[in-house]
Amino acid sequence: MIKIILGALAYIIPSMPWGYFWHLKVFKKNYDKWQYFGPAPSVPLAFLAMFIQGTILSLTYAFLPIEHASVANVFAFASIMGIFFWSRVVVPSMASHVTTRTPGFFFLETAYLIGQYALFGALLCVVYLFL
Repeated sequence: MIKIILGALAYIIPSMPWGYFWHLKVFKKNYDKWQYFGPAPSVPLAFLAMFIQGTILSLTYAFLPIEHASVANVFAFASIMGIFFWSRVVVPSMASHVTTRTPGFFFLETAYLIGQYALFGALLCVVYLFL
């Protein structure tokens, strides 16, 4: 149970500041231009989404019938989940929103998700290999 909680925190703790600074500080002008967020994004709802995602990801990894103490397994899981989330966020945004249908959006959001899931994978390694 403790690894499930720590696994969820491995996603939640880096994701919230990573997403906040990436979208609302560092690249804010880009996301404003693309009208990716409304006039007042809800940070509490973003946190709720990351809490739910982290909990589901951690539960999923914990119940996979694999040897968990492996860097390769952790990063394979994080990569597969990152690709899944990419296909759920970036591709539909490109398909349905004219303002985000740009190479800049595609590459910026792809880089964001690579960073997010690399952080998650690294922290999940700590949980399963060192704790």
